[in-house]
Amino acid sequence: MLELKNKVFEGKNKEELLNKALNELNASQDEVYYNVEETVSGGLFKSKKYTLNIILKEDVVEYAKNYLKNVLDLMGINAELEVQKRDNYIKINMFSDNNAILIGKNGRTMSSMQQLLRQTIKNKLNIKINIILDVEEYKIKQQKNIERLAVKLAKDVIRTNIEVKMDSMNSYERRLVHSRLADFDGVKTESTGEEPNRCVVIKPVEK
Repeated sequence: MLELKNKVFEGKNKEELLNKALNELNASQDEVYYNVEETVSGGLFKSKKYTLNIILKEDVVEYAKNYLKNVLDLMGINAELEVQKRDNYIKINMFSDNNAILIGKNGRTMSSMQQLLRQTIKNKLNIKINIILDVEEYKIKQQKNIERLAVKLAKDVIRTNIEVKMDSMNSYERRLVHSRLADFDGVKTESTGEEPNRCVVIKPVEK
């Protein structure tokens, strides 16, 4: 398994500490992930000390790809990985002949793999990195389907003046509905119920 190790720097000035780390890594700030922890020493004259954890984004990407390849091998699945690096997240799209297995019911297998990868990296680096896993743009397709359904149901609510309760959804899916219908004239949305059966209710608004 490919090793993943951050570099640690300590000092009394955050800016100087970051510049020193970037110089040593020969990298710019947008090429790294880092966090800074502050500690205050006791005594009569208190002083601050900073600890900086830093790693190249490319090293994180390579580790994530290697991690997923090992997981996929254990599952007996051969998949191609497509990586997109953004300022605030890394997205890895998986392409295989076993998409249904990788996605799982309602995307649960894919979500579990994503959570494990995120937690493994956080434990190793002490840096929280947003890694998004997808399977052939499943999440984007699901998002569009949810938004289309929300609009269709909203139109039904306006036409009939009767509220509609949607099927149970996770928090991300509910946010999609609320966001899509936020400026939709004639309806309002509310979340109701207890997890994991919490759902969105689309209600008519009196004119």
